[in-house]
Amino acid sequence: MYNLEDRSYRNQPAVLTDEVARNAASRIAEHAVAHDLGAIHFIMHGGESLLAGKRRIARIATIVREVLAVHDVQVRFSMQSNGMLIDDEWIELLADQGIRIGVSVDGPRQVHDRHRRDHFGKGSFDRVVGAIAQLQSHPRGPEIFSNVLAVVDTDIDPAALLDFWDEIDVVGFDLSLPHANHLHPPPAPIEAYRDWLIAFFDGWFDRNKPNRHVRYFENMMRMMFGCQISTDNIGGKPVDVLVIETDGSLEPTDAFKCCFDGVTKLGANLATTALDELSDNPLIEAFQKGSTGLCDTCQACEARDICGGGYMPHRFGEDNSFNHPSVYCGALKPLVHHMHTRIVESLPAQMQGMAA
Repeated sequence: MYNLEDRSYRNQPAVLTDEVARNAASRIAEHAVAHDLGAIHFIMHGGESLLAGKRRIARIATIVREVLAVHDVQVRFSMQSNGMLIDDEWIELLADQGIRIGVSVDGPRQVHDRHRRDHFGKGSFDRVVGAIAQLQSHPRGPEIFSNVLAVVDTDIDPAALLDFWDEIDVVGFDLSLPHANHLHPPPAPIEAYRDWLIAFFDGWFDRNKPNRHVRYFENMMRMMFGCQISTDNIGGKPVDVLVIETDGSLEPTDAFKCCFDGVTKLGANLATTALDELSDNPLIEAFQKGSTGLCDTCQACEARDICGGGYMPHRFGEDNSFNHPSVYCGALKPLVHHMHTRIVESLPAQMQGMAA
């Protein structure tokens, strides 16, 4: 059993108090009832969420679940972690609370340790891979372990990342492009991201392993065949994500912070603001428009309904607006065309005309 009195991490970051957690749950319930939503997804996000400690995480989940249950709203919990603190007690607690967890790992040691170091400057690869193994071997690990997430690094051979994926033997793999925009370009040329994404897709597609899922690609494939699915970083459907800070402030997803300082500060707080009131905020309104709010260039693009213009923060430009194609457009558009061609060519001849 886990020890809720654990105090091994005394210098804890700011976390949701009981009051803020209860206010958050009440506002979410209010919104869910008004819009006839039977379920919501509550994501515990950091920084590093596990730094909040076992007692606080359990307390937040309990409060949110109890408040929403009164209104017959189901809640699904998840979190993303760097994996550094995961142990058997955490696994048991998360399983008891029904909180699924993903682990961030950027690839083999030389790539991961370049980006993810501890406060002493040491790489975290061994501890992160050890945490993944612990989640896989613990009897209750499969209940909560969702996937691993890697930020695309064009310095790593896509085939090497696929080999690494086989080595750690996890089912779900997701990709995230580095946060960048037209004022703050990505660390590598756009052509490098184009070539990398296409090569990684080809390697994954050709290996054709049923227990290897790449959410980024699979969501795009679903949209190619008419499925109404989207995430905030790809797809162009209205985004249903809102961030609640530890002081109760309400903000859009923190990826916008790559644009300019203060962009996420909406001047709204749970204590005084209902969630529906944010619909008139220009930034939230633009995020909710999805592909219908894209610039003329994107509107005229045949890839619009697949990439959805890419991630909105990645569209920020010199006129201080988001009325631009994604800074990654030169990678995303060729990727969409390549994926579509590969998928159509893989179909039986009698189906290729239907999918073209």
